[in-house]
Amino acid sequence: MSEVMMKNPAPSIEEKPVPQDGPRPRAARVLVVEDERHIARFLEFILKKEGYQVAIAYDGEQALGVVDQFAPDAILLDMVLPGISGLDVLKRLRADRRHAHRVIVVLSASLFGDLPAEVMEAGANTHCTKPIAPSDLLKKLAEFGVPPVIDEDAPASSAHRQ
Repeated sequence: MSEVMMKNPAPSIEEKPVPQDGPRPRAARVLVVEDERHIARFLEFILKKEGYQVAIAYDGEQALGVVDQFAPDAILLDMVLPGISGLDVLKRLRADRRHAHRVIVVLSASLFGDLPAEVMEAGANTHCTKPIAPSDLLKKLAEFGVPPVIDEDAPASSAHRQ
């Protein structure tokens, strides 16, 4: 049996304590409400690639159930949905204190890029016109305080409405 002695041991590495009381980052959560599956999957791909957690609902009724379970920071909401319309989903979310603060980006296929005043009055934060440019969508999410990574302690979507 032989012994190995080191004349110049490696310097010790100081471990830096990880602060336990500071904010911890987490992936922001986005709920995609879109009945066109290829569009929903495209948005999911773009968002996940950027680091977001994503859930998908394919109709208004499903969206209202998923929003309670998933607690999204932002909701991408198509206006034309089977069953409960996107406008009705928007109104219900804004009327519910648990969800009134969430950032809602309305998805629209409007040729003119504008949404009816009724949609904005119902509480949409902003909108994206289809076909959706990923850079435009990501910019709007960041503008409303929903970047891919947020503080874990931050309430889901404490962003302001404009």
